[in-house]
Amino acid sequence: MAFMQLDERGLVSLDDPQVIENLLPELAAQKVLTGLNDGKSPIFEDRKRDITPRMLMNHTYGGGHSCFNPLLFEYLGGASNAVNEATDPHQTALDSPLLWQPGTHTNYGQGFDWLAVLIERLTKTSLDKHLSENIFAPLGLRDIGFEDTFGGNITSRESSKGKFWPRNMRQPDGTIVPIDPPVLVNPERPLAYPKGKYHTFPLGTGLAATASEVARLHTIMLPENAGVDPVTGHRLLAASSVKEISSPQLSEALRNDTRFTDSSIDMMFKVADLAAPHVDPAGTYGLGCAIQGVDRVLKDGRKGRSKGSVYWYGAANTEFWIDGEKGIVVFVNGNYLPWNDEAWLDFVAGVEGLLYEGLA
Repeated sequence: MAFMQLDERGLVSLDDPQVIENLLPELAAQKVLTGLNDGKSPIFEDRKRDITPRMLMNHTYGGGHSCFNPLLFEYLGGASNAVNEATDPHQTALDSPLLWQPGTHTNYGQGFDWLAVLIERLTKTSLDKHLSENIFAPLGLRDIGFEDTFGGNITSRESSKGKFWPRNMRQPDGTIVPIDPPVLVNPERPLAYPKGKYHTFPLGTGLAATASEVARLHTIMLPENAGVDPVTGHRLLAASSVKEISSPQLSEALRNDTRFTDSSIDMMFKVADLAAPHVDPAGTYGLGCAIQGVDRVLKDGRKGRSKGSVYWYGAANTEFWIDGEKGIVVFVNGNYLPWNDEAWLDFVAGVEGLLYEGLA
């Protein structure tokens, strides 16, 4: 949403590679990692294709994420490396080479963290301030913002007491135990942009919100609202931007790349087979979201979300979908790891089946 607002104002274009060259020179300078000799020495080739802002949002810019790409995980130092997307998103992005030539492969990566840097450099303000002034405040949203770990205060404010669940981990024996939030490797706020040059606010992680405010934001994407908040009447996005976000972005060849998600850390992230018949075998990516390819049919044969539904499920098993055909927004929040846990998937499927039975 934040990027599309800037696009609407004429400050940037989705398909302009020059903005990457000019404002993200660190990304533009990255080579493509093709492998590791003897599992140690990196093998590189030069980047030969342009990167555009659109590619950062549809996961085709050529990069990856260390939690979901074993090659990048090993390149960055494996399990012994304290710097990763959770503890220092900006430094991890700076340290990460590309893994494919841009536009030739689809892989969930650090594109949103690069997008966060791009938004800060375009607006010359910190991301938390920009989001607050341009998205949250106009809608009267007060229970959404960056976690304290990343320089915000959403979870420590007096008014936030009792509103946010602690992080948890489901153990192999099924027990649920609390886990501490990540500790930033580089917590020095005086270095933070725009006073300094370090970009501490990511978009791949770090935002916290109550369920009601997450769902409220998503209602803006419903066709009948088309960018307008139904509570305040404030237009957050142009209807054309909503359509662009929720439109399939990938060719058939690139779409096929999106159906399997690998894992570098099995205890935290389970391998995902999105091609399974009861999930989304014909699905694709929009801009910052996934798009359901055909009507979902659950394992037990019941109907699920409609074709064209916009959806995502985050690392802490926080799942939403926006079913424009039915005119509904659904948000189901687990707030625990591992991602893609089978018990969680079964729970969401149960909720989904009951919901659509009620709508029939």
